[in-house]
Amino acid sequence: MIKSKYVTQVCTSCGRESKMAIIGAVVGAENKIWYRCTRCHHSMMLDTNLNKKDDSVITYNREECVDYTPDKIFIVGSSIYHTDWDDMGKITSKEKTSNGGNAIWVEFEKNGTKKLIENLQLAD
Repeated sequence: MIKSKYVTQVCTSCGRESKMAIIGAVVGAENKIWYRCTRCHHSMMLDTNLNKKDDSVITYNREECVDYTPDKIFIVGSSIYHTDWDDMGKITSKEKTSNGGNAIWVEFEKNGTKKLIENLQLAD
């Protein structure tokens, strides 16, 4: 039984975590439901068993993390290490900034969610 009309989920189309409106159930599959992103209106089917958040702490391996510098381009889902903060985190989404630059949202272990610049082009 569905408890609410919305669920918070990362959209596969726009890459942002947003509210997903429940459209309806999938016939013949009791654990799958159709959702629509309230930002980009992309529809997708999600498994309701996978939507339950796990309360376990995510641990990162320093050797698998990429060092963060503003001039690099990153991939959503990869792990990064911020040397100035001595903190590791996972990239959750990307976006364009108001000045036309690129930014990534990172969920850090110690510092929480932070917005960082990526692909910074310095003028010579």
